[in-house]
Amino acid sequence: MIPIHEFKDKKHLQIVVNQLGSLTEYDSTAPHRHDYFELFVFEKGGGAHHIDFETFPIHDRSIHIVAPGKVHQVNRALDSNGYVILFHAALLNDSLIGDFLFDHTCYSIQEYAPNYLFDELQQAQICDTANRIWEDYSTDHPLKQEFVLHQLALLCIHCLRVRPAFVPTQSTTNGKIYQEFRRLLYRSFRELKKVKEYAALLHVTEKQLNELVKTQTGNSASTIIYKQIIMEAQRLLNTGMSAKEVAFDLQFDDPAHFSKFFKNQTGIPPSEFQKVHA
Repeated sequence: MIPIHEFKDKKHLQIVVNQLGSLTEYDSTAPHRHDYFELFVFEKGGGAHHIDFETFPIHDRSIHIVAPGKVHQVNRALDSNGYVILFHAALLNDSLIGDFLFDHTCYSIQEYAPNYLFDELQQAQICDTANRIWEDYSTDHPLKQEFVLHQLALLCIHCLRVRPAFVPTQSTTNGKIYQEFRRLLYRSFRELKKVKEYAALLHVTEKQLNELVKTQTGNSASTIIYKQIIMEAQRLLNTGMSAKEVAFDLQFDDPAHFSKFFKNQTGIPPSEFQKVHA
C-alpha cells in the first residue's frame, strides 16, 4: 500500500526542512504520496528516485521536485546527502514561482520533468543556498520561516533558469489555451471526461481543442484526458484500494465500466496491475 503523508498540523501553513544524511544501509523508503511539495537538494548523489512509476538517477548537486499527489520512492546511495524541504505552494505568493510549482502538479512527469541539473557555478550557488536554509531553519530566530521561504524561492528560480523550452509556448494563443486545458483537467478530470466539456469551458470548438492539443503534444485531447485518469487510477490502486473503490473515486458509472476502460488503456485489468506493483 502507498500511504498519503500530510502535515500533522493543518491549521497553519508551514515549512519543514530535513537533512539527508549518509545511510547505514541502502535506503528502501516505501513508495508514498503527500499533500504538499517536497524539494530535494542532493549535494552528493547516487541511487535513484522513482516518481509516478518513472525512474530518475540522483546526480550530485541536483534538485528534484515532487508535487502533491505524485507517488514517489527515494532509493539513495549509502554516502549520498543533502536536504529535503517540505512546503505548501500557497506559502510562495510570487505568481511566476506559483505557476512553476502548479505546472509540476498539473502536467505529467514526461512533459514536466521533476529533476534539475546545473552548471558548475549554479551547483555551488545551490549548495550554498541549501546550507544557509538548514543553518537558519535550525535556529530559534522569529523570522526564520521568512528567511527559509526567501531562499526556497531562490532555489525555484534556479530551476526555472535551466528549464528547457516547454512544449506549450505560452507566448502563443494555442500554448496558453493548452496550459489552461491542463490546469482545468487537473482540477476536473473526475467530473469531466469528454473533450467537448473542456472545449466548452475553454470557449473553443471540440475540433479546435483537438488540433491545438495535437500540435502541442502529438496526442489527441481525449488521449491526454485518459492519461490523466489512468495515472490517478494507478496511484489509487497502489494505495490498496479495490477496483470498485477506485471506480467510485473517479466517478465512473459502474466498476465494470472502469475495469474495461483501464484494460483498454493499459492492456491489463486493474487486478493484474496491482499484482505487478504490489
